Amino acid sequence: MKNKNKIHIKSLIIGIIIGVTLFSGATVFAANYQALTATFPVYINGEQWQTDSEILVIEGRTYLPLRALGDALSVDVDWNQELFRVEINKPEEIYAITETGDKYHRVNCPTMKKVKEYMTKTEAENLGYDPCGLCQPK
Repeated sequence: MKNKNKIHIKSLIIGIIIGVTLFSGATVFAANYQALTATFPVYINGEQWQTDSEILVIEGRTYLPLRALGDALSVDVDWNQELFRVEINKPEEIYAITETGDKYHRVNCPTMKKVKEYMTKTEAENLGYDPCGLCQPK
C-alpha cells in the first residue's frame, strides 16, 4: 500500500511538472506589440501618398493598408472568402511597338518616335518582337 501511494504521488508530481512546463511555455510565445501611427510620409513615384487608413509602425516595420496601397499602385487586391486569403493580381504591363522597329519598348523609352500600337509583352514576343536594349522591358 505504501509503494502504491508513492507511485501515485510521483505520477501526480510528474503531471504537475509537465502541466506547468506546457502552460508556462505557452505564455512565453505570447508577445505584446505596440502599434504606433507613422509620423513620416509615404511617397509613391515621387508623390506623397494620402490614405484615409492609418499607417502603422510595429517593432520598426511599417504596415500599410493593403487595399488602399493596391489602388495607388493600380494592382487588384481581393479577398477570397472561399480560400480565406488575400489575393493580389498585378496587371500585365503594356509596351509600345514603333512603326519602323522590330522591338517592343516601355512607353517612356527615349528611342521611340511614332507608336504603331500598344500590346502586352506576351503579344509582342508572340509576334516576333525583341525587347529594346535601352529601356530593357522585363
